[in-house]
Amino acid sequence: MKKAFIITVSILSCVILVLGILLFKTTNSLTATSMSLENLYQRSFYDLVNSVNNMEVEVSKLMVSNDSVSQQRILSNLQKETQEAENSLSLLPIDNQSLNETTKFINKLNGYCTSLITYKDGTIDDKDYTTLGEVHSSLANIKTELNEVVNKLMQGYRISDNLGNGTELGDFTASFSAFNNESIEYPSLIYDGPFSDSKIQKTLKGVSNTEISKEKAEEKIQKLFGNDITNLTYLGETSSVIKTYDFEVNTSSRSYYIQITKQGGFLINMSGNVSNDLAQKNNTVSQSKDNSTNTEESINIDSVNNINESVKKSIEKAKEFAVNQGLENMECVWSAASEKVSYINLAPIEDDIIMYPDLIKVKVDLYDNNVVGWEATSYAYNHTTREDLIAQISLEEARKLVSKNLTVESEKLCVIPLDYVGETLAYEFAGNYQGYKYYLYIDAYTGSQVRVLRIIQTDQGELVL
Repeated sequence: MKKAFIITVSILSCVILVLGILLFKTTNSLTATSMSLENLYQRSFYDLVNSVNNMEVEVSKLMVSNDSVSQQRILSNLQKETQEAENSLSLLPIDNQSLNETTKFINKLNGYCTSLITYKDGTIDDKDYTTLGEVHSSLANIKTELNEVVNKLMQGYRISDNLGNGTELGDFTASFSAFNNESIEYPSLIYDGPFSDSKIQKTLKGVSNTEISKEKAEEKIQKLFGNDITNLTYLGETSSVIKTYDFEVNTSSRSYYIQITKQGGFLINMSGNVSNDLAQKNNTVSQSKDNSTNTEESINIDSVNNINESVKKSIEKAKEFAVNQGLENMECVWSAASEKVSYINLAPIEDDIIMYPDLIKVKVDLYDNNVVGWEATSYAYNHTTREDLIAQISLEEARKLVSKNLTVESEKLCVIPLDYVGETLAYEFAGNYQGYKYYLYIDAYTGSQVRVLRIIQTDQGELVL
């Protein structure tokens, strides 16, 4: 009996020992997992803080900068920081509402930078400085909020211990409240034709897979400007979603900020000064206008032959510039002109089908008819050989699906981007209703209406909504 008791105790002791070891290992494993997760959170948070700090610094630089080339460089840096901030945010445990507000703020800032880089005439005007002042103030407040968390982290604060209980807002999530600033009015993008903001893919389909060197990128720029270059400065690399070599180029007439992709050696962005000889330019442009009281005009592909000669020449210049980049069959699908600059959207047209996802935006100085702006991100992401673009319904059938209220003026076949992902073949019907111009798109496969756009007249041209 005693022997059986001893055996039982021994077995129980072994079991307890084994369970203790397993519990110890499990606890250590959970602790290690918890530590790894906390380390990920903290690393992502510090990356976000670094991006926000850099954003605040870049915006403050814009407030005191008066050189357009420097401004374009600063805006490009600011764009890169917003993208880095978005990446960091995606790894942080923030509740959906706060995450949405934070992401919205960063997205709006990124879009605003795009509008300044792509659509402004090389300068930032008083309205922009007012907006930038508000942005800077918000970023300064955000920095203060986030740096308070940094101070806590240095004193042992753990992000994973301050996430709330599901019904209560966590202390960590609350630190992102400063991002919710609805008082900043970001201007809408102007001079945009249909699908100028088309959704882009995650891989570069429109450029070759070969990676080029910095020297090859320099050769491309030398070929682009020839003997007109007075100085070529390498600014470094941008390692964002698209990796680029960045340059500042001075010619006999202006300065440029240029980005060449490492993959494929593609000119993806170029921004230069607009001529300052406004008196002579205004003289030239006014002679080509029909005594119109408007200072802006916008056209689409149907009315190219009805616009003034200056804009016609700028469209031809934009197409010629595209050919020099190795891009054939590019046609103007939208254009807007001011007294100083012509804004042109080029898209490939293959077998009479407009490829809207592959848009390239070009800016031409109307004084000397030189290209001073080039933005080809959508083309780099989306351009590819598209197979089997065969409509399943006829033009006549599609026409019957258009509202009788719309007075149709033109109809075309095109490829358009869808709202969230992918693209489709569609019939484009442009027309008028009660004095407003509309673009209506009927899916050429299903016959469903996939998009309707209305043209809004603004004091800075036409806006597509």
